[in-house]
Amino acid sequence: MYIELVKYPDPLLREVSKDVTFPLDDKTSRLIKFMYRAMYQHHGIGLAAVQIGYTKRMFVMDTSRAGDKPQVFFNPEIVKKSTETLCDNEGCLSAPGKTGEVRRDLRIILKYQDEEGKEQQKTFYNLAARCIQHELDHLEGKLCIDYEKGDYNERKHNAEAMVESDFRTKSNS
Repeated sequence: MYIELVKYPDPLLREVSKDVTFPLDDKTSRLIKFMYRAMYQHHGIGLAAVQIGYTKRMFVMDTSRAGDKPQVFFNPEIVKKSTETLCDNEGCLSAPGKTGEVRRDLRIILKYQDEEGKEQQKTFYNLAARCIQHELDHLEGKLCIDYEKGDYNERKHNAEAMVESDFRTKSNS
């Protein structure tokens, strides 16, 4: 079964995701498996729920070389960042063929809830830290293509979101 992803310029990608409540219901438990399948099917290392049409504050990730260490994060929040950053080009499964030059922290401490709703706190480095920051942007309605020369451009994000939303409304009527 092929899983279609929400693609830019869909206005759904600009929405801020809502917190996940615990205990998880059956629909959310099935969603986790669906997100893993979509991430692997599209050869990604991370995927936010909004990328498959759900504005839930959750994402999956697997940055292992073998692709055999999937993780899920609910209601994530960075509690501490390193002072060291790295600017690099990023792509996105929801914006095929487009990239953005994004400055990310090399190390982060993430607070999140696991599948049982227990609060966790863990330090992530390098690729995992970059992936988490990318997915957190999705949860806030931001895309890697909103960055210019490494810095997030709020004006560009808002202007594009309004134009895309306006275009979609007119083309659907």
